[in-house]
Amino acid sequence: MNERKNLEWLTLAALLVTFFGYFAVRVWDIDFWWHIAAGKNILDSGAIPSVDPFGVYDANNVWGQTILKSQWLGQVMLYSVYSWFDLNGIIYLRAGLLTLCLAIVYLRCRLAGTASVYGLAITALAGMAILQHTGERPQLFSFVYFSIIFLLLDSYLRSGKRWLIYSIPIVMLLWSNTHGGSVLGEVALGLFGVCYVIESRFKNGHFNTPEIKLMSLIVSLSAVVLVLAPNGFTTFEHIIALESNPIKGRTSEYTSSIELWQSAMFYWAFIITTLLSLPGFINKTYWKQGVLVLAIGIVSVTAYRYIPLFVLMAAPYVAASLGRMLNIFKLPMITVNLSVLLIALVFLGYGFQQKRVFQHGMLESKFPVGAVEFIKANNLQGKIFNTMNWGGYLIWNLSGETTVFADGRMLDPKRIVPYTHILWATPEGQRFFNQEDFDMVLVPYGNVFTRERYPLLGKLQNLPEWQVAYQDTLGLLFVRRRSGTP
Repeated sequence: MNERKNLEWLTLAALLVTFFGYFAVRVWDIDFWWHIAAGKNILDSGAIPSVDPFGVYDANNVWGQTILKSQWLGQVMLYSVYSWFDLNGIIYLRAGLLTLCLAIVYLRCRLAGTASVYGLAITALAGMAILQHTGERPQLFSFVYFSIIFLLLDSYLRSGKRWLIYSIPIVMLLWSNTHGGSVLGEVALGLFGVCYVIESRFKNGHFNTPEIKLMSLIVSLSAVVLVLAPNGFTTFEHIIALESNPIKGRTSEYTSSIELWQSAMFYWAFIITTLLSLPGFINKTYWKQGVLVLAIGIVSVTAYRYIPLFVLMAAPYVAASLGRMLNIFKLPMITVNLSVLLIALVFLGYGFQQKRVFQHGMLESKFPVGAVEFIKANNLQGKIFNTMNWGGYLIWNLSGETTVFADGRMLDPKRIVPYTHILWATPEGQRFFNQEDFDMVLVPYGNVFTRERYPLLGKLQNLPEWQVAYQDTLGLLFVRRRSGTP
């Protein structure tokens, strides 16, 4: 028995190390830079800002206040890791957090009494489904908090130890100060709580039971702590404003998972597995987990960014359901564990051969590294027009030297409309451009998705007051010739 147990944990360790390696890719997220810039600003000033410290956008609205304040703890943690360990620290932090989430998936599978074959299989599938969600941003902490909350909830339901469920509001308090994903966490917790209360009501014949009172208290306290954050009730105003924002659909993270199906193949494999497991939820004990899986699954289809939250929450329930449905099939556990161990080691070896695991540094092809070095070397300063994808990198690297026009924080129509017109050199865009009186322009050759060339480039190349000061494979840096300068 001990040998089988040791083999199971060895297999799990090999699986997790393999995923850790694949999660440890170079820093690539365009928003990472303004997040650590915000974290540095908070620590340096000793306060959470009420106005945009980088002067990019109007913070005097619901959207602005939410962006400035809702992720402050996550930003501070990211910057602290970066300041101590540089980019490699961020890479291993990200890999560690995602691997921890997978470890929790497997632990929850075993808590549910799921055979290791289903636990290992669903953990591997969950890992593949979130492999594209390695952005270095506070959202990473949302994945961990969500996983921990359902670990506490599942453990409480299994053991009845009240300290487990009392810990949930504490986790929610940390989460609400780290990332806005806490709202979805409360929705999921509240839905589960309602189902739990209904189940207990039919079981006991009335609502006045200690179990119902405790669950209601925990769900209520978790909702209250959502407003014990700098944004307070603005959090809920932001959700309403975001849902009605016509620009939301332009960002890939809010795009439907159906539209981005090519980037989410393993997610759809997980969806199919989930649908196949649904008959196993038709049970007076497990129906509430089935309701939760269906509800959050639908949410994940509406927006690409919700995929990891759904997968990490649902995976153990899906595995347990499959186990109940297929319990007549008894697979030799030694064979299963040895097979998974071998597959994990093969994939890890392949990753080393292709240099796809345990990477270092940043993905330089995503950022204007050369242009920034040129600006610094030539002491160029002033107001710069730039694309949103490069704004965060410029904020971090040129703080105090330039004022950028756009970055990844902006879903504000007041800013995005002139930004779009300027890039496409419309008559209205020319008027906006002249009003801003830029000193520099730094843009890529074209749209990263459609590959369409930005007309602004051709426009500037034909204007005598603008000259190309630097160019590389990524884009062009234009500098304005002011009167009296050569």
